[in-house]
Amino acid sequence: MANSEHLILNRYKPLSRAGSGGFGTVQVAWDTRIQRKVAIKCIELSEIDAARAALPGAAAPQVYEPDEVPAEESLVRFLSHVPGLDEARTAAMLTDANIVAVYDFEIQGTTAYLIMEYVEGLTLTQLISAYDDQLTLDIVAAVFAAISHALEVAHSNQVLHLDIKPDNVLINEKGQVKVTDFGLATLADATGYGAAGGGTIGYMPLEQMRQENLDERCDEWALASVVYWMLVGKNPFFAPDLKRAEAAIEDAELVLPSLCWDDLSFEVDEILFSALDPDREQRFDSVDEFAKALMPHLGRVKQGTKDLARLVEDAKNPQTEIEEEPQEYRSHIPLRYRVTDGQIAAAGRVCGAVGSAIVASAGASLIPFTAGLTNPLFWVCIVAMLAVGALKSHLGFLLASVFLGAGIIAQGAPALGIVCIVLSGLWWYFVGRLENSAANVVFAAPMAGAVGLAPLESLISGFVLRPVRALVTTAYAVFIMASLVSLTPDGANPLFGWNAYMLVVQGQIAPDIQQAFGSYLASPGFWCGCAGWIGVSGLVSLIRLRPTRLFAYLSVLVGGVVLCLIAIAAAFVGTPTTTTLGPSASSPYLDVFQWLSLVASIVIMIFACVLTLEPHFGEAAAGYDEGYWSDEEEFEDD
Repeated sequence: MANSEHLILNRYKPLSRAGSGGFGTVQVAWDTRIQRKVAIKCIELSEIDAARAALPGAAAPQVYEPDEVPAEESLVRFLSHVPGLDEARTAAMLTDANIVAVYDFEIQGTTAYLIMEYVEGLTLTQLISAYDDQLTLDIVAAVFAAISHALEVAHSNQVLHLDIKPDNVLINEKGQVKVTDFGLATLADATGYGAAGGGTIGYMPLEQMRQENLDERCDEWALASVVYWMLVGKNPFFAPDLKRAEAAIEDAELVLPSLCWDDLSFEVDEILFSALDPDREQRFDSVDEFAKALMPHLGRVKQGTKDLARLVEDAKNPQTEIEEEPQEYRSHIPLRYRVTDGQIAAAGRVCGAVGSAIVASAGASLIPFTAGLTNPLFWVCIVAMLAVGALKSHLGFLLASVFLGAGIIAQGAPALGIVCIVLSGLWWYFVGRLENSAANVVFAAPMAGAVGLAPLESLISGFVLRPVRALVTTAYAVFIMASLVSLTPDGANPLFGWNAYMLVVQGQIAPDIQQAFGSYLASPGFWCGCAGWIGVSGLVSLIRLRPTRLFAYLSVLVGGVVLCLIAIAAAFVGTPTTTTLGPSASSPYLDVFQWLSLVASIVIMIFACVLTLEPHFGEAAAGYDEGYWSDEEEFEDD
């Protein structure tokens, strides 16, 4: 996972290692979709374990000792002995402010991933280790209240934690206490709690060590052990193995907690010792009863929360020594990992809305009763196209292109107008209506062409669409560009842009649109450029058939070079234009504006490669079809 480009489950970018233990490693990662940090527990499985991982186990429970897990048996086989193996299903049931949320649980290959809420702060172990001299009864009250509440929520859902200990208690920067790692929890059946194992010596009662049927009093004992440790400063139940751990509990000589605190009632001794009784029948019936008995004798929860927040904040001081696992690496989160699905969807809607409005503005400028920026009907048309295009790009495209064809007919060019409407309808039916991304690709031509960046169209088309659709879409885009260029008397080169300002703002229209369009059809340079545009889109799409980031860059660079060569060839052959956006018929060379257009188009597409999180075809990269996100292709990241 040291590779900064690697994504866990095609979604989570590892940032650092948070720790390791008997249950695998914990990675801090960045959720590239929801844009938040998460903690990921990574558990390595054998192939047999991976196949069994989703099945409930039926074998006898086992218990692990500190720093010891059987070498012959992997963790998941160990965990599969607990009914209801997968941690996600167990913990995802529990929604509470004092419980670390579990977002997901997946198995990929031979690794199981538990995706959890990331808590920025300290474990209870770290906090007490660094600030034992600042521990107050208020802090004890805040910690106890939070853990007991979390357990009450879990127990009400018939879930046991079975591993309550300071390492599984987290405190965030607001002083909020959260219980984590319900990985050994057991979902009981309808008749009661089942047998379960797991736990850590020092915080594990006798019945858990002896693999007896467990109930919530098991967690009660562990919680009492944590509280005793906080009040007295040591845990008398630690032992190197289970046999001596049992003896430590049965023969324990406990210090009275009330002797360690001037303002702690002696009643606390009796309450804690009841909860710590080796015989569970002598304990409180529930954690709730235990909490109600102990809380009145502790401090103020609200003040304790404030004190915890202060200590966690102080721990940020680099001079404060906090025991923690060394981090394997930290890395900057690249911009592409901050681009969310929602932002992509929003960009698609904006593209659809603006593209529809631009094409419709050309059509509205050609129809006498809607022409002119001061005409209210013009703005009614534009607003309507914005709304439709934002809702569905392909519908916005269809209406806008029909509107454009109607405008061309209104200007005395019925043949071109009818061809525009017919071709638009055919393209929409066979390509456009099937995906919003294709419509947005077509919109790239009039949008980018309005600022002299029409070469961008062929690169985008090949980058986003598959080869056949890329070829057809680019050919249709060339027709749209030639039609738009024919609308103004000083028409631009359709390979580079169209004069939107002259048409929409100044209201200047070519005296014979159909003749202007015919002049392009008679130009060898135009056909050379058309073939180049279409060929480049197909070439880029073919290179993108290998969905890696390297080939994404390669497709843009190769396509850009070929596009430049085609533009040079088209200029040499000659095109019938006189605008500064295109060479004159007598000039066999590209001018500075055209070179800037080509270079800018290539640079923009390289930037798109940088932003592309998953270099697959992503036919919704320019759209927002809901079904796309559930049908993503796996890719190989370089």
